[in-house]
Amino acid sequence: MDEEGFRKFIRSGKTSSRSRGPSASTVQSYISAVKEFEGFLSRSRKGKKLADADGSDADRFVRHLMDEKRVNHDRLMGLFRYAKFTRNDDVYVSILTTLFLDQLTSLCGSFAEAYGREMQDDVLGGFEPPPIGTPARSMPRATNDFMRRLESGIGEKETRDFLLEHCPDVSPQERYSDERALYLASKDIDDYLRRQRAKFIEELEEYERDGTLYYNQRIDREVIDFVRDNPGIGAGVRRGNLIYHTKIPYMAIEYLRDKDPKMKRYHYCHCPLARESILSGEAISRNLCHCSAGYCKRPYEIAFGTRLRADVKKSVLWGDPICQFAIEIPEELVPGKR
Repeated sequence: MDEEGFRKFIRSGKTSSRSRGPSASTVQSYISAVKEFEGFLSRSRKGKKLADADGSDADRFVRHLMDEKRVNHDRLMGLFRYAKFTRNDDVYVSILTTLFLDQLTSLCGSFAEAYGREMQDDVLGGFEPPPIGTPARSMPRATNDFMRRLESGIGEKETRDFLLEHCPDVSPQERYSDERALYLASKDIDDYLRRQRAKFIEELEEYERDGTLYYNQRIDREVIDFVRDNPGIGAGVRRGNLIYHTKIPYMAIEYLRDKDPKMKRYHYCHCPLARESILSGEAISRNLCHCSAGYCKRPYEIAFGTRLRADVKKSVLWGDPICQFAIEIPEELVPGKR
């Protein structure tokens, strides 16, 4: 392993000027995890090198850690960051998927913060989030258990509101600081949406040129043309006081090439807690999709400098061919009403 290069890579990856990045002990835990993976490959794969590892190797290593009850967030983050450092896309996507699957733990923590420990005991008492490293196929059943407890404990509307404001994937404000600058440089929201969309397409074109991953997936010319032909993707389309925002498919290349409607919905879905239900046929509460609506509205909240409401209009979990959300614009920001 390139330990010195990895240390420099981690130090250069601070999220903001105010962030000091991981502590020295955390960095050391990352390095230890990578070295352990390296040893695991050498022993179990007849001397296979770290540079040659693929996603199936990463999956086997996670199962090995689970069997020994030693899987934890720091170990996975170490592998995730090293895969990013070495541009090993297979390992990167494998570990990214595993990390995403831990969202029920985050939601339970958010519920305790929002409602208090006593309420958490009343509503979620006895519920145990699946341990990190649990395979995706096991998530729909656990997710349904979680959702049933929420809906019966606080009601369906309150469940939707909770998920809307506590999506585990919601990023810190500094991640979207460029959205705020873009909005302030725009004439109005319509101009901002046009600029936002142009920027998104430019970013996709850069991913295509570089051959790097857009989150979990590669981007090709067919995907870019698809985005160009669907104005709501990447930046919403305003109708009155609502912005209609359509998600880009989670696996866009596979989505565009597959002809099976069920598989197209599976390739489209971003939700790690529920996407396997599309294949298994297990029904998932419609309210869960408000978690994705919360993620979708976050950049607009930072851009406009205010909290926003959002609603789910279409979802592949509901049987629709796309996922679309409506973000409500405050009246004073609607073009022509300033």
